[in-house]
Amino acid sequence: MKILAIISSPRKKNTYNAIKTIESIHKEKNDCEYEYLFLKNIDLKCCNGCHLCLTKGEEKCPLKDDRDTIINKIESSDGVILASPNHSMNVNWRMKNFIDRFSYLLHRPRYFHQRFMVLITSGSYRGIKEATNALAIMASGGKVISKIGVMNSPGMNDTKKNKQSKKLRREAKKFVKKMKKPFNFKPTFGYLVWFSAFKAMSQVNENESIADHEYYSNKDFFIEMNLKLGQKFVLKTFQAIFRGLLKIGLV
Repeated sequence: MKILAIISSPRKKNTYNAIKTIESIHKEKNDCEYEYLFLKNIDLKCCNGCHLCLTKGEEKCPLKDDRDTIINKIESSDGVILASPNHSMNVNWRMKNFIDRFSYLLHRPRYFHQRFMVLITSGSYRGIKEATNALAIMASGGKVISKIGVMNSPGMNDTKKNKQSKKLRREAKKFVKKMKKPFNFKPTFGYLVWFSAFKAMSQVNENESIADHEYYSNKDFFIEMNLKLGQKFVLKTFQAIFRGLLKIGLV
């Protein structure tokens, strides 16, 4: 089993140490490999907001760097830990740039065979929820099986530190337990609505959203699978609803 940890902290301190704790617990009784990818050490240029990845396709991005290397590492892993410190009540700038550079994955998801943990380290409770929510969307079709915010304020007393340590170890054990179970993607109602909305948009805005149109035009769902009659009904119904709303300008 391979776990990829993507870390946006510029230092090997709280965020890194939290993942090392998870790794040590995971390796106690399991055969697994952890790879650490530090965003500060990889060539991921700052997004310039041109939207070409969204409209024309990710291959049209003018920034040539290691973006696809990250994609390949995620897709070759069984589990991914997305980890960021809480800066100004959200993820730090390196992780925000990571989110921006891969924003096209919110339109055209691809990680349906991966499971994710979202880890936020913070000196304050404020902002943990916002940072966690911002990072969870990057699972892009994958399943987020663990979310945790770890407090590590310099002013914490030993009692609070022990409490946070126990919390981390408890969540790490849950993560390990879930990773041991066989995983097959199952489409939830939310995924059906997600697909319906974007397929409808790709049909109505064909000329403006070339990449989305190409992605959705020959798809009945995100991935090939035997959908139930009820699921097919939901897809057709919501696609019709979204197309209607788009055409009259209500979406």
